[in-house]
Amino acid sequence: MALPPSPGSRPRRRYRCAGLLGFVLAVVLLRLPLKRSVDLVGRLKRGVARSATVEEAEAVVGAVRRAAHWFPGRAACLENSLAAALACLFTGRSVDWCIGARLMPYAAHAWIEVGGVPVGEPSEPDRPYLLLQRT
Repeated sequence: MALPPSPGSRPRRRYRCAGLLGFVLAVVLLRLPLKRSVDLVGRLKRGVARSATVEEAEAVVGAVRRAAHWFPGRAACLENSLAAALACLFTGRSVDWCIGARLMPYAAHAWIEVGGVPVGEPSEPDRPYLLLQRT
């Protein structure tokens, strides 16, 4: 189940379109081996010179969550984070797509970061995740 869209103002049309396109592409890409998605994000990121600001990334995360809210299938952290990374790239901005895990109890998680700051995540997580992949 997707996280609810963040409260507040509605994202601009540019971010809503990028969020929808990013979410649809993320759902399709995640049917392939994860390595393909990681490679694609890495290649697309090389073509983008400017990093997103935290505000831009938050707007994109909100737009992705809006798109995911209507999806009838799985829309968890992996789908949402990949969609947000792709949507940022579609708007000409880059972010870091991160995948991590923690132990006891084991859990995996994916998120995006701007300058080492997680975007769309709780400010103080109950237990931190060990970063396994940053693209």
